[in-house]
Amino acid sequence: MSIYSVQKTSVGLRASFGVRDGAGGSVASCDRFLTELSQRDCSVYTQRAYAIGLAHFFNWLNSSGLAPDHVTRQIFGTYIVEFARGSKQGAVSSRSAQKPRQPRTINHRISVLSSYFDYCIRCDTEDGQGAWNGRINPVSGNPLAEVPRHGMVGRDLPSRKQQRDGFRRRTPHTLPRRLEPSEIQKLIDTAASWRDKAILTLLSRTGQRIGDWSTIAGRHGILGMAMEDLDRKRHTITVRLKGARDEHRVPVTDDFWPLLDRYLSTERRTSAYASALWMAARKGLGKPLCYASFESSLRYIARKAGVSVHPHLFRHTLAQGVLDTTGNIKVAQEILGHSRLTTTTDLYMKVDQNAMVSALAQAKASSDRSMKNPRSLPPTQYVFAYDDETILELERAIAQAAGFEPADGDL
Repeated sequence: MSIYSVQKTSVGLRASFGVRDGAGGSVASCDRFLTELSQRDCSVYTQRAYAIGLAHFFNWLNSSGLAPDHVTRQIFGTYIVEFARGSKQGAVSSRSAQKPRQPRTINHRISVLSSYFDYCIRCDTEDGQGAWNGRINPVSGNPLAEVPRHGMVGRDLPSRKQQRDGFRRRTPHTLPRRLEPSEIQKLIDTAASWRDKAILTLLSRTGQRIGDWSTIAGRHGILGMAMEDLDRKRHTITVRLKGARDEHRVPVTDDFWPLLDRYLSTERRTSAYASALWMAARKGLGKPLCYASFESSLRYIARKAGVSVHPHLFRHTLAQGVLDTTGNIKVAQEILGHSRLTTTTDLYMKVDQNAMVSALAQAKASSDRSMKNPRSLPPTQYVFAYDDETILELERAIAQAAGFEPADGDL
């Protein structure tokens, strides 16, 4: 039975989250921690994920008859084992909801609770009193994560990523799946509305994130586009990137614009003052299209077309296509909007099938040449082809210069 729950409140255009107990009272340590996340300008999605993680952990402690202030490393280890065995959850139900949680999900929950206990230890230590004053973090094993750093090799403790707490799961590297061109076209043809056809075309031609439009959480990605983000003269669109929400301009192919015109002229129903480009239909008529509504529409289209797909798969497909045709990782980074080149290389540089085939073929050819032409003996140490008597004299001179006279039998 769930006692603790997440409560969301809105102040103006900003949302805040807290954890409430069974009586509706606030959990002070959780609320202060979540407030600090908000002050650090963490996104609303991050705050919500942390609040959900804390509520789940406190419910587990309550069902186990344990107090939050007496959590030990052994208790936390038991929680993580049970959490890993539990079924994953999400905003949209699916057939895979009964599968065990993935390593990334488990590691995220470990990070959430490690940060929470770091906060409790830091606050109680600064106050000189409290349940966590001077204690060790039961997750990471550290008294404080944010210790002073000298910035010199050998004088600083390892960073959190370098510390082995024993709870984190190894995350396997899996190659992103790609859609075939015929599958993309089948999805576009199956879509019943011009809006969905235009969005699917934009996803497959630009590789941008699907994003969302939210008055509280902000807007980003394709769903976060406004009318002024279209530039027909330059054939480009402007999207806001994830995280910092920086503006990112990308070119669009010609097949997108006719679909957009059909959508704008026949389906977009809203007031003249609404700035959102993509509008919901049916129950949400006249309101900006949100991620949940589009994801539901995409699942219907995918089932009808017989194609397994999710919005991010279009991004993987375009990135791999750019690398296959150009081989330029910097171009792929600019298109995708990654702030770091390593993000692009870690995701996509290991999937170049043609490069691997070529490298193996070259290695085999080199091996075949070595078998046909074995290496000859190393060349003589003398530049000129001296006769044996001259070589004998040269070696004797070298030996004398070294301080000893070799016997004739040694030469």
